[in-house]
Amino acid sequence: MNVSRERAGTERPQYRIGVVDDDPGVRRALSRLLRVTGHQVRTFGSAEELLALGRLGELDCLVLDVYLGGMSGVDLHTELTTVGQPPPTVFITAHDDAIVATRCLCADGVVCLPKPFEDDALLTAITQAMGAIRP
Repeated sequence: MNVSRERAGTERPQYRIGVVDDDPGVRRALSRLLRVTGHQVRTFGSAEELLALGRLGELDCLVLDVYLGGMSGVDLHTELTTVGQPPPTVFITAHDDAIVATRCLCADGVVCLPKPFEDDALLTAITQAMGAIRP
């Protein structure tokens, strides 16, 4: 995850993005990338931390790790679906296999990115997620 100065000037819509990952280094890197590209970012170390926020309406999109300590990312997304419409979601995972990808896509994730991924792949996935669910 390498942030370039050129990317900061790229014309992309700006969103309020929640990043949920139990790895502090990943949260910092993703937060930095998304902020440099103009997004507002809130980070969470667990699904439970995000749920405790209780203000999901303030997030336009989630970048959600599949495997978290405690509730998994897929289980979190399922929980958000039961209480209302979850924000558009991009799943990320260090476990790149067909079963994981299928679970993410069945949970209405627009894309499941295997870690490590290129900055542009994440930014494109967020744009796709927002376009697939919002006009």
